[in-house]
Amino acid sequence: MMVGMTKKVSAFPLRLRSSELRELARLVAEHDHISQNELIEQALANEVLVRGATIVADLELAAQYLVELTDAQYQQIVAKSLQEFAEGEALPEPLQAYALDPEDVRSYRKRTARTQTADSLGVMAAFNAAS
Repeated sequence: MMVGMTKKVSAFPLRLRSSELRELARLVAEHDHISQNELIEQALANEVLVRGATIVADLELAAQYLVELTDAQYQQIVAKSLQEFAEGEALPEPLQAYALDPEDVRSYRKRTARTQTADSLGVMAAFNAAS
């Protein structure tokens, strides 16, 4: 800041609608040997701090409530998932696996090789090449 320049202070005109409140502010300020502006600034600072603390407390309670709801919901999802998994494991497999006898596979290929029709798209050739 340059020498000789003063700090600009913004004005906040306050109009008290209650004449009783104006008189009480004057009396308290006079008793405390401070200006009414300083008294009102102190009162406002205290009120803002109290309300801010109340808001913080409310938000913390709400956050804790959400954590509890989330935890409960997660536990329900896990329990349901485990139950559905257990129920699914008890069901028979949709496709039963079984071992193929290599001799049966060779004889099937010999039988189908004699009766094969023309495969214009090459589908059978692709399957036979893969095996």
